[in-house]
Amino acid sequence: MLNTIAVTLVPVAFVIFLGYRAARLKFFGGTDRAMLTRLVLTWLLPPLLLAGILQTPRSDLMDYRIPLLFVVGLTVPYLAILLGSLFVLRYDLRTSTLRASLLAFPDMVFMGVPVLGQLFGPSSLYPILIANLVPSLIIVPLTTVLLEIGSNSGKSAGARRFFITLVKAIREPRVWVPFIGIVLMLLDLHIPAFAIDSLKLIGNSTTGISLFLAGLIIAEEKVELTKAVAIDCLVKNLVHPVAMFAAVLALGITGVVAREAILLAALPSAVITTMFAEEHHVLESESSTTILATRVLAFATIPLMIVATQHLMIS
Repeated sequence: MLNTIAVTLVPVAFVIFLGYRAARLKFFGGTDRAMLTRLVLTWLLPPLLLAGILQTPRSDLMDYRIPLLFVVGLTVPYLAILLGSLFVLRYDLRTSTLRASLLAFPDMVFMGVPVLGQLFGPSSLYPILIANLVPSLIIVPLTTVLLEIGSNSGKSAGARRFFITLVKAIREPRVWVPFIGIVLMLLDLHIPAFAIDSLKLIGNSTTGISLFLAGLIIAEEKVELTKAVAIDCLVKNLVHPVAMFAAVLALGITGVVAREAILLAALPSAVITTMFAEEHHVLESESSTTILATRVLAFATIPLMIVATQHLMIS
């Protein structure tokens, strides 16, 4: 078990540290970070996801419970945090929305692909794809709309803004490219091995560059540790995977997919939240610090989740 944890997390920590040092030594700046982000999201990740889909058993693609699991396991915590912040903690709409996104939106691209790829191999890509569609098609558009409504300038732009954001998300290659693979698999068409190998040749670069990019991002975050940040980290890294575990039990999902879902929920907060915070000037310091702190804490909580999921009768 210790060897599994070390083999999974030590390489991840090493590459993140390299990215962090490169940024601190001024080898890379904000422009480079933006370029690498576009490279990963537009050119490297889509082929990797497509290759993963083409290697996924057709029976898994036909199992409706897998997408339902991630819809429940990601949107229910998002709505629970949003409503709790609004009506229990009495935060305003923008603050509540940012907190919901911060605590219920795991970083499935920059952390999920490397970590789950090390643990489960190519089979992890299909759950990551399905899980990533939930933020892309639901959480990000909804967050965008609620932040617009919460601002003085966006009170009448709700529905229009939602559909604009949704259409923009659908046009992203990491959303529509994998659907090509799903269609090909459902049609039971034979895909030559050289085609899959070609996709993997470019797609496998995603892992290292994503982790290096995570290090660049961490180096630029503004750190201000507070009680709120500590609570945020505990909710994101510990409470969210427990909520996903409840969804796993409710839907009767077992085996590797169940473990992957819980580990995905245990991943650090997604970086896009800081972009929302900076754009709307809400929770800027807290979101930046939480992005960093959840990554540091993940090196303790992810091993805990690896061990826990092997002893909860779901493996």
